[in-house]
Amino acid sequence: MATWKKGKKLHNGQYVIESMSLRGGLGITYKAMDVARGKTVALKATQRVWQNVEQGIQLEKQLIKQAIKIARCNHPSLVRVYPEVFQEDDLVYMVMEYVEGDDLASFIDRYGKLSENDALRLITKVASGVNLLHQNRVLHQRIKPQNIILDKVSQEPIFVDYGLAIKLFAFEGDKIKNAMTDAFAPPELSLENAKIGAYTDIYSLAAILYVLVTGQLPTPSQFRQYKDLIPPQQLSPNLSDRTNNAILKGMSVNPEQRPKFIRDWFNFFALEKLTENKPPVPSPEQKKEDNSDDATTSPTNSEISISLSPEEDFIIGDDQVVPLKGNNALVENTLIPDSPNIETFEFDSVTIQEKKKLFGLVGGIDKQVLTKKNKFFVEYLGEGVNLEMIFIPAGTFLMGSPNTDSEKEKDETPSYRVNIFPFYMSKYPITQTQWRFVSSLPKVQRFLKDSPSGFRGDNLPVEKISWYDAQEFCLRLKEYTKRSYRLPTEAEWEYACRGGSHSIFSFGNIINPQFANYDNRKNVKANSNSDDKFDRKTTPVDSFSPNGFGLYDCHGNVWEWCEDHYTPNYANKAKDGSAFYSQLSTTPRVVRGGSWSLASNYCRSAKRGSYVADSTYNFIGFRVACILDG
Repeated sequence: MATWKKGKKLHNGQYVIESMSLRGGLGITYKAMDVARGKTVALKATQRVWQNVEQGIQLEKQLIKQAIKIARCNHPSLVRVYPEVFQEDDLVYMVMEYVEGDDLASFIDRYGKLSENDALRLITKVASGVNLLHQNRVLHQRIKPQNIILDKVSQEPIFVDYGLAIKLFAFEGDKIKNAMTDAFAPPELSLENAKIGAYTDIYSLAAILYVLVTGQLPTPSQFRQYKDLIPPQQLSPNLSDRTNNAILKGMSVNPEQRPKFIRDWFNFFALEKLTENKPPVPSPEQKKEDNSDDATTSPTNSEISISLSPEEDFIIGDDQVVPLKGNNALVENTLIPDSPNIETFEFDSVTIQEKKKLFGLVGGIDKQVLTKKNKFFVEYLGEGVNLEMIFIPAGTFLMGSPNTDSEKEKDETPSYRVNIFPFYMSKYPITQTQWRFVSSLPKVQRFLKDSPSGFRGDNLPVEKISWYDAQEFCLRLKEYTKRSYRLPTEAEWEYACRGGSHSIFSFGNIINPQFANYDNRKNVKANSNSDDKFDRKTTPVDSFSPNGFGLYDCHGNVWEWCEDHYTPNYANKAKDGSAFYSQLSTTPRVVRGGSWSLASNYCRSAKRGSYVADSTYNFIGFRVACILDG
């Protein structure tokens, strides 16, 4: 393939070559100036070697279409790829964001191994990006530290090479053709006609984690029949048993002994320990070893972003990775829309507690205001109607009521730890304005009334909605936006409601009508500081302060439908946050959050309710969840 020199203009002068990138991967990558955008970009080039292939023109269209769709995968750990492909001089180019920074291999060479927590935080972010590719039924197959850049500004890990996930580049020869000596390649990549799957990428991720915690390269998989892999704990004695076992399991030579999916691999780790979200920071001793002006700066606080949703069992053979002949049409994902604009917003959350006087008497309420930040995107529905979706970060929490909660009920037990993977949730319960717009969209399964609510107001929550109605709303919204909208699971709802808190309510262990809409008359006699307040109706969804994630109205106003069928306890609930389904369609569905018509104990974060699926009351509404998987 011919290479271009500095100053070469491409695509009618829009791109001006500055240099050839030395980064590894498939094809050739150039650093170029995008004159139209006024910014530096990376141009990924590959030869049109399929020109002489049977049905080459049709295949080329499929390849380019698939490349653009995969490029729309929106994830912080995947380099942004502009959804455009252009051809020039028998070469095909994709346009990517140019990321300044050191690759992960150089970082380790310079600073040495990371602490276990820092290594887990980093690999968690990287793996979540790979998992998003898996959700789109493609594999990376070329995961290695050289393809991961630590952004110079944010120090976030970013994949700058999609490997074979973009099949457009599957025709281009790999720069490192000998997988025998590649410490990050699983054995099946060097075999002809070998079956590959998500476990193939898991091997590479585990090998990267091996390097992060030991500072040493693992034995290449093809040599392990002669030389055993040194357990990472032997090189780093302080490494926990769980992480040591997770690495060894992920790097099993036999693919059948590896976890099938990244979700399964994550179950080996103690993710609940990753509560302080900080990227890797070189130690003072490590920093002294590098005083150069262009040294990678110390990272700042960031978020763990794990994008894992339920996965199906799938195996991808080599003939599917490179569909050269016949009718191997690329599978199209009809739910890949334009990526939304992810923004950051600042908001004030509150916590409250009783103000104590002498002799233990209660003297009012102490309120503390906390300024926080989170991410969100806006779904612009049309006709001036918007749907704001708030990011709910990954985490682990104890679901159910603690023994210290005097209001605890039997169906809130036994409390158990749940892993939640990131998603977005609507900022407010669905309003009547939003309902009217979506109900006017084409029917998917059932008819929807445009104004079902008992209390009328554009900014009031929609109510008198059955579980089936809420499902139809999600289906219409999903069809209209091409995003995966649905009801939240019960575990997702409680985790989002708590907003990172461990208290009975998201704002503390007490409740007050200044912070939620509920029937407070039963609380007045027990608490002289409570107002005798009962609105007897719903209130506007932005009437009270948001919780720690930026969600409004999680306590009171309207019950909110969840995806789950009701079960009288948590004995059989999944620990991955997925929904529970009964074999009986008549099983009641779960509602959460309490309502304007009920007393404060119904508004607790852990409180569960249930109604038959076709119930339509003026105290039941819902909100929606969404996973950005394309």
